[in-house]
Amino acid sequence: MPVLLRRVFAWLLCVVCALAALPSLDFLARHQLRQHLLASASATLGALTHADTPHQWSARTADDLIAGRAFGAADTQFVEEGFQLRSRGDEIQVGLVLAAAMDLARFPLLDIDLRTDGPAALGLIVAESLDAPTCTSATTPLARGESLLTINLRSIDWQCQGSASAPPRRAAMLRLYLEGPANASVTLRHVRARTRTDLDAHALVDLALPLLPDPRDGVEFERTLSRIAENAGQMTWPILQLPLDASVERSLWARDQIRDAIADAVVVPAGDFQAVADGAQAWRAPDPHAATPVATWLWLGGYVAILLALRLKPPLDQRLRAALELLAATVVPLVVVIGGFIGDNISPLVLGACIATILFALSLLIGDAPAEPSARTLKRGWWVALATVVLSVALILELAHGQLPQRLPGLAQMVRYLAWAAVQQFLICVIVAERFERISGSSRIALLGAALVFALLHTPNGMLMQLGFVAGLVWIWNWQRHRALLANIVAHACSGLLLADSLPPQWLHSAEVSARFFL
Repeated sequence: MPVLLRRVFAWLLCVVCALAALPSLDFLARHQLRQHLLASASATLGALTHADTPHQWSARTADDLIAGRAFGAADTQFVEEGFQLRSRGDEIQVGLVLAAAMDLARFPLLDIDLRTDGPAALGLIVAESLDAPTCTSATTPLARGESLLTINLRSIDWQCQGSASAPPRRAAMLRLYLEGPANASVTLRHVRARTRTDLDAHALVDLALPLLPDPRDGVEFERTLSRIAENAGQMTWPILQLPLDASVERSLWARDQIRDAIADAVVVPAGDFQAVADGAQAWRAPDPHAATPVATWLWLGGYVAILLALRLKPPLDQRLRAALELLAATVVPLVVVIGGFIGDNISPLVLGACIATILFALSLLIGDAPAEPSARTLKRGWWVALATVVLSVALILELAHGQLPQRLPGLAQMVRYLAWAAVQQFLICVIVAERFERISGSSRIALLGAALVFALLHTPNGMLMQLGFVAGLVWIWNWQRHRALLANIVAHACSGLLLADSLPPQWLHSAEVSARFFL
């Protein structure tokens, strides 16, 4: 076969593979969304059918408290027992983190476990939506010593905007407030909201499950949701079936609309409720105080030892060395992202493994740094990189009805994202693409392989996975041809910030990845 024809065939094959990758990435994102909804629904219904609750807050760490601190206290500290506060004589407020609005009619009982060293009083502050006025409850007196309070939210007195009011029916914001003399100490241990009665696990399969229309028909979807919300109080529990035929972003927009309309609604993929019911019946409460097994830390130590051995005593065979370096630089990031290990809080184990991987990747530059490009080559590289910014602007104008962002992100946000873009471009271009090329001997295979890794590092964010794959092809080619790493970093940062601030949620739910994308 003539050389020219072979090249044309190779590029055509490359294009076909790239086009096949886009729907494959979308399929992966949809699969992860379905699995997330199944797991979330099973966990919620599992707690409700096992005399437990999905609404509980541990005060032993900052994770469940707004800003991880108390407002108005003289000083605070986290101790083994819980969250210790010392009063300066003023009101102390502690905000509890709510993932979504809580239905106070279904969860009317609030159990609060605490200890005081003297007389004090405790009350609640609630807002039914984030832009609604707050309502304040009457205080409950606290005696010295340990207390396990159960507050009935429906029977205590409430004031909203300075006058007596009916109890709030939902909470988008929930705070505890404490009153006591100066230097009084209170240790908050645990808070949980619970129902009056448990759900019957065996009766789950007999519940009526409204089926919502496809969220791509926004008008019909909102009309049907409004009608269901009006009658939600008469349902045993609001469990709604959501078709997942729309994009991941549109489906998550629909999920958020459901949560806003019906507090504590359980969203299940249409036709999959039997799997949810089975998962709820098999549910077991996690141990919030379970320590990380020693074997897990030994695994981390072993992983670090492998990285050190590979770096200090690499194989003599260059292809084998490149393959091992590629695996070492990509396996942990891919497992962490695709496996959903990046949530609200990253475990020390995951953080340690990621830091070790980044340090290993940086160490590969020692004695193997890429050559500096010429000024003319670098100039061409800047034009190629900036073309992706232009394409991002064009995409925004098309999907956001011609609306560009009205304000720039804050300086701190821009600096953070620029640094994060630099890490990604270094990993994908300098480490991953170069190793793929050394293994395969083909720049085209390296281009596709590195772009695919880059896309997978944005799992399960469907839109970012596909945009990342396309942009990755441009940026990696730009690196291969022009060595324009700095240009790629700037273009990556500009494109990412523009898209995140401009695209509506139906097109880009957020710029998060892994489990954080579903929050």
